[in-house]
Amino acid sequence: MVLLRELSLAMFLALAGSANAFYGKSSGVIMLDSKNFKNEILNTEHASVRCHHPPFFAPWCGHCKDLKPIYEKAARSLKGLAKVAAIDCDEENNKRLCGEYGVQGFPTLKVFKPGKKKGKPIVEDYQGARKAGAIVSHVAELIPNHVTRVTDAKFDDFLSENNETAKAILFTNKGATTPLWKALAIDYLGTMGFAQIRDKEKRAVETFGITKYPTVVLLPGGDEEGILYEGSGFSRDALLEFFQATVPLPESTSSSAEPTGETSSSTQETKTATVKETPISKPKPTIPALEDQDSLTAACLEPKSKTCILAIIPSSKSTDVLTEVYDKLLSRSPAGAFKVYTLSAESTHAQALAEKLLMVGDSTKLIALNARRGWLRRFGGDVDNEEDVLSWLDATRLGDGAKEKLPAGVVVEEKKDEEGRSEL
Repeated sequence: MVLLRELSLAMFLALAGSANAFYGKSSGVIMLDSKNFKNEILNTEHASVRCHHPPFFAPWCGHCKDLKPIYEKAARSLKGLAKVAAIDCDEENNKRLCGEYGVQGFPTLKVFKPGKKKGKPIVEDYQGARKAGAIVSHVAELIPNHVTRVTDAKFDDFLSENNETAKAILFTNKGATTPLWKALAIDYLGTMGFAQIRDKEKRAVETFGITKYPTVVLLPGGDEEGILYEGSGFSRDALLEFFQATVPLPESTSSSAEPTGETSSSTQETKTATVKETPISKPKPTIPALEDQDSLTAACLEPKSKTCILAIIPSSKSTDVLTEVYDKLLSRSPAGAFKVYTLSAESTHAQALAEKLLMVGDSTKLIALNARRGWLRRFGGDVDNEEDVLSWLDATRLGDGAKEKLPAGVVVEEKKDEEGRSEL
């Protein structure tokens, strides 16, 4: 069984010397050293999703000062979901440990994923944005999803199967499963089932009399009545308290220690040595560009074309956020979750498409369209907000959200031969 607390995020922090630990106990970030690293990270029930993210710390270095509030914010957001930690790689006793994990330049961020053997994690470079939201999203993606998505068609089967086992149901108007709900499902894995039901599943919603979202219902099992969660908030602690009143946590989960932020690092002395900044990075993937009408038609606008994501980008606008999103899509699935392309807003074929779709203005436009099924879905969020774009893509992948009918003339007509047979 993979428990939630087998997911942890640890940061190797390169300090250049400080009388006090760079992150205090209240920061949510755990300070590690060569003495406690093995017990805190490798040999505990907290397994191995850990990251190095080492900014410098010294009066002469601004990198770690800039990253400190970002990392602390990520630690607060991940409380109860992941362990967030740091280590002073400039401390003499820690240099060998940092070297073993390939810390060559600073800042560096690495992800440790659970391996087949305890204490033998799989190490990968983290190349995401140095923003709290990006770090949190990356860790959230690594949390396994054991939540059952229940539709009206499967509603009766869901209620009747494993009826003696308790079940927790989240009624929501969101498409994607939240990290918190996935985390709780892992905490109770093998003891209580977790499900998610969308607001559009009318029969299930009416059966339980749901009138607002989100709403959590606990089915204790057997013939017992369902229990409605009426707490004031949807925090992990509040929901665990609600569940445990009826269904205690499995012993292996409840006995695991929570990240506390306490340290056993040695006293740090002021150092004068400088550390050369050598960022470790790899080139970001390039989003394919459709340079002309023929390439646009062949990729997305033929009668049998499947879902395409098109970004129409003015030359004056940045593509950094879209590149980060595209990188994440490729990391989830090497083949890509969608066909993703860019169009230059100044090109004639992009202008013609924008005109047909009634898209005006000089901002970046992001759309999803499916020529085969004849629908269009527009992005209505902030194109410079990575989380907004990823949420929209997730909803599109799941078939959620409003769709429009593609206007006539967008998809090319299927050519027929003289006998009326399709030439495609």
